[in-house]
Amino acid sequence: MNISTGFGMTLLIVGTMAGSATAQEAAHRSRCKAIHAAMAEDLTTACKPDDDSCFIGEVAGNHGLRGTTYFRADGSGTSPDTSPDFVPYSGQFEYSTKRGTLIMRETGIVNQTQGNLDSGAVTAFQKIVDATGDWAGTTGYFFVNGFSREGHVQTRVSGEICRP
Repeated sequence: MNISTGFGMTLLIVGTMAGSATAQEAAHRSRCKAIHAAMAEDLTTACKPDDDSCFIGEVAGNHGLRGTTYFRADGSGTSPDTSPDFVPYSGQFEYSTKRGTLIMRETGIVNQTQGNLDSGAVTAFQKIVDATGDWAGTTGYFFVNGFSREGHVQTRVSGEICRP
């Protein structure tokens, strides 16, 4: 094989790989949708059995993410010395919609102080760990950001869901 033939083969292989990547990206885009939603939750004791307190709310978003929400923390951590007002937490989060239920693992931080500019700031990452109904087999993640004040949480949700 001479140099020009080898170079031609290299171009052919690189071109084929690029075409394959483009096809994979197109398939990903057809299965995956960007999510944008507004969510409001309230702290309550009217929870599922065995849950002393929880957050129940509503979500209004695109691509079928419209319905009720349920969250209960099942773990928390220690605040870092450099940001003592922020507390890490984790728990199961549920979005119940007409299509079924998305079950998420939420991991985040919340500022539990009062009277400061950053009081009540909350940010979390949610990963889909299970789903029912039309959502079965769906994968994806959401970022949740907003404020939790006096038992009421107002947040924005953004992320991506991918259907099977």
